[in-house]
Amino acid sequence: MLKPKALIFFQYLPPWRIDVFNEMAKFYDLTIAFTDADLDGFKYNREELLSKLDRNIKTIFLYKGLRIGKRPIRTGVFKIIKVLKPKVIFSHEYSATSIMVARFKNKYNYQLVITTSDNLSIAKSVSGLKSYFRNYVLLRSNSVVVYSNRVKKWYKENFPYLNVEVCPNIQNPQSLLKYRREFPKLIKRYKEQFNLFNKKLILYSGRLEHIKGLDLLLSSFSKSQNSDCILVLVGEGSKKDDLVAQTISLGIKDKVIFPGFYSGVKLYTWYEMAQFYVLPSRFEPFGAVINEALIFGTPVMASKYIGAIDFVTDQNGKLFDPLSEMEFVNVLDYFIENSGNFRSDNNSNLMPVSFQDYVEVFKKFAK
Repeated sequence: MLKPKALIFFQYLPPWRIDVFNEMAKFYDLTIAFTDADLDGFKYNREELLSKLDRNIKTIFLYKGLRIGKRPIRTGVFKIIKVLKPKVIFSHEYSATSIMVARFKNKYNYQLVITTSDNLSIAKSVSGLKSYFRNYVLLRSNSVVVYSNRVKKWYKENFPYLNVEVCPNIQNPQSLLKYRREFPKLIKRYKEQFNLFNKKLILYSGRLEHIKGLDLLLSSFSKSQNSDCILVLVGEGSKKDDLVAQTISLGIKDKVIFPGFYSGVKLYTWYEMAQFYVLPSRFEPFGAVINEALIFGTPVMASKYIGAIDFVTDQNGKLFDPLSEMEFVNVLDYFIENSGNFRSDNNSNLMPVSFQDYVEVFKKFAK
């Protein structure tokens, strides 16, 4: 039996979305059109990421068009639709592409499903033109897929005519845990390279930017009971030099390392080594790194301002307010002393929800 054709419009290929796309390929004859493929470093590891897609998934890169600020407006969208004749189109966010495919939905006779990474505070705060375009797109859509039950409840209350489903940024544990066989040699290398023997590792991974709250983390770490700890900030960003300078001014330069950008197994090895993971963001639409850390059995200390709070429970971590230094320091001290209580003997998966249960939602649109 032939699978129905589906077309996804997405900016680029984030690693945390690959497993969801591969699962969708079980339900659809799937094509992904990337509208901003040089975003967020995709241009640096593109071949590696594309190689992880199901071999039956077809990919298209849209480059022609113009840009208003950071937002691309691509030509060629309708040509793809006319050629492919998809039964379902999945378009991400209320972008220019989503506006276009909403405008011509009836003409080309497809179901339109919008996916959005809005957390509850984002969804509630939308106003002005963005609110107008969101209403325009959703009025012409069949369904919307959001990242949490809190956001689903809000959408159902404010857009009662819409079918609302939930599937967060979530990865298949089997896809990540297969890398564990490569960890021992990398762990040995990291310990030797960074002198990490007999140390408790506190890990952050991601962009080194103001919004991530790393200056707050450094300040609180300097006041914590950190005598046998090393703070590892994996990633690159515009604030790296400022953060390095801050470690010097706080007198913790020898307790913080900036190993640079890591991806794939080289990144996952850091999760395996860490005593716990901390995400101190001032604001975060979701926070896919929480899913990664928990899959590797690493407890999480997560800002209450992230979107992925449904993943954090009393059994695998704790939410905190990074804007309160007193609370930040107290929770850091608690994790330094007690993070081992969250771990199992074999560092098994701490995710409280099932990847398979979530991705099944995309099967509904194939009917």
